[in-house]
Amino acid sequence: MGTESRQDFQDAGTVGALRMKIAILCQEEPVLMSPFLQEVIKRQPGRIVAVFIAGSRGAGEKIKTQRQRLNSLRIFWLILEPRYFFSGLLLRLRAGFLGRRDPRSVERLARKLKIPVYHVKDPNDPEFLTLLRSTAPHVVLNQSEKILKKEVLSIPRLGFINRHASLLPNFRGRLASFWAHADENPRYGVTIHMVDDGIDTGDIIFQQEFDNIPSTWPYPKVARRLFAEAPALLWKAVDLLGRDKFRPRTQTPVDKPRRFPTMEEARHYRTLLRRRRSGTP
Repeated sequence: MGTESRQDFQDAGTVGALRMKIAILCQEEPVLMSPFLQEVIKRQPGRIVAVFIAGSRGAGEKIKTQRQRLNSLRIFWLILEPRYFFSGLLLRLRAGFLGRRDPRSVERLARKLKIPVYHVKDPNDPEFLTLLRSTAPHVVLNQSEKILKKEVLSIPRLGFINRHASLLPNFRGRLASFWAHADENPRYGVTIHMVDDGIDTGDIIFQQEFDNIPSTWPYPKVARRLFAEAPALLWKAVDLLGRDKFRPRTQTPVDKPRRFPTMEEARHYRTLLRRRRSGTP
């Protein structure tokens, strides 16, 4: 864990914390993100004032050519391994076909629970600023790929927060849990942090390390474990943020934001994983 103790969380249930209302800004992504957000909503639906859907979230980098598409699929084949590659593909195909009727859809669950849902083209547009002011959340959970401007970030009283699947400041950017798993000395964890105008550079609200994840696991199994743990940590962090005397911890970035792995990096990862599984140093 980080500098905050479990007792901090037990003490966080003050009247101020319990009144904390949040909004969610997200993109639909049926493999990991949408199930995580569904669990966040299910845990405390009465504290969510709005869900803003900014389209759907793609896998990997933006594809411009057929050659890039094929290369991206090869990389996914390497880092996901066959079982998880095909299961993820089927989930995405189903979500594309069913849309908001998909069982993993965030919008579907929010509407079922009578939570207001709004579709947003660009969270930096004035239209969204007006909408966000009208819903008046104390804090916004941002689980979109959008880089938000300072004008947007300043609207909620306590700001925007993010769930990140690594122990920041290590492995900022895309696929954080993959880069942590692909490290020569892997450490696994979840960070809930403030959102600023950088990429995963905001102050840390809470951080938890998991030392019982085997380094031999397939990457998707690691990611699912971290996403499964994250909803409880998110709500604990929201309540902690609501305490009058609490101040998030400043982080100092140690490297550049990570991006989608290249073919060379994916092959290196598979070689590393084979060594781990065979017990070869």
